[in-house]
Amino acid sequence: MYLARIRHVGPDGPTARIVATTDPASGWIDVRIAERLRLERSGTGAAAARRIAAAIVPASLSAAADAGRVFLDAAARAAADISGDARTPEDTPFTLPLEPVAYRDFMAFERHFSFGYKWRGVAVPDVMYEMPVSYIGSTQAFIGPEDEVPWPHYSEHLDYELELGIVIGRSGRDVYPDRAMDYVLGLTVLNDFSARDIQRREMEGGLGPSKGKHFATALGPWIATPDELPAAGLTMTAKVNGETTCRANSSEMIWSIAEIVAWAAAGEQLAAGTLLGSGTCNGGSGIELGRKLAPGDVVELEIDKLGVLRNRLGTPGTGWMPAHRAH
Repeated sequence: MYLARIRHVGPDGPTARIVATTDPASGWIDVRIAERLRLERSGTGAAAARRIAAAIVPASLSAAADAGRVFLDAAARAAADISGDARTPEDTPFTLPLEPVAYRDFMAFERHFSFGYKWRGVAVPDVMYEMPVSYIGSTQAFIGPEDEVPWPHYSEHLDYELELGIVIGRSGRDVYPDRAMDYVLGLTVLNDFSARDIQRREMEGGLGPSKGKHFATALGPWIATPDELPAAGLTMTAKVNGETTCRANSSEMIWSIAEIVAWAAAGEQLAAGTLLGSGTCNGGSGIELGRKLAPGDVVELEIDKLGVLRNRLGTPGTGWMPAHRAH
């Protein structure tokens, strides 16, 4: 099954609606409408059917996933009824598929993270091979397909980063790898944009990236559940202004998706609606090619079964910068 969100325009303005399908090429079904119609056909009154359907299928996919089987069963029924009355118009635009309740990004592709340490002039630490290492990202920074990327005033060097986004579908703690995929709602395309110049400077403080990451992170266009994904790995492709800059495969990860999920849940509660990033795939960023993005550039990231995430770079603005302090 595939899940996404669309922009639904109602009497109170645009809102997000969850849609589902068994094949993105065949169209999408509005899950809330499908559930309302099902309830009405079973004898539920129209007003009650609207209330129940809205509770089962809220606008937030994080909230919906937290309902577990109640939501997933409704989505599966809707996805299977592609010819039904809840079908969405073909030109309906996608919006951000998930508003994560938490976000952390790992580094699972060896060639990419090795380049990153060499770029900073330091040796690759042993810890990269001892556990999946991550940083905490900003949940407020997320943008969806076709959204413009805001260019922060403090950077002259923006970069794209092609990653797998792992969406957690149920809450868990101290999960082991052999059961970890039971907690995964699905995978999506993640573009962990970076402001390389400020990122390099701030990481000299040893606390991880902040301003170098928190201005924008793109996600979408849809989420594919694990049963839709091949066991052999997913081809990952990046394009800038139509030119292919990367072709990698998720099978190149040194830490599996299950191991990433298990480590994220080790000793702490992992909530439904959490997003985990795989880290940038090998060759999946401009810095590895000596290439900088420019205002107006169009970045397209594609992963097998997960669609194409397309965003255009905005124009730098102006803003405050801190003054240097004396040593």
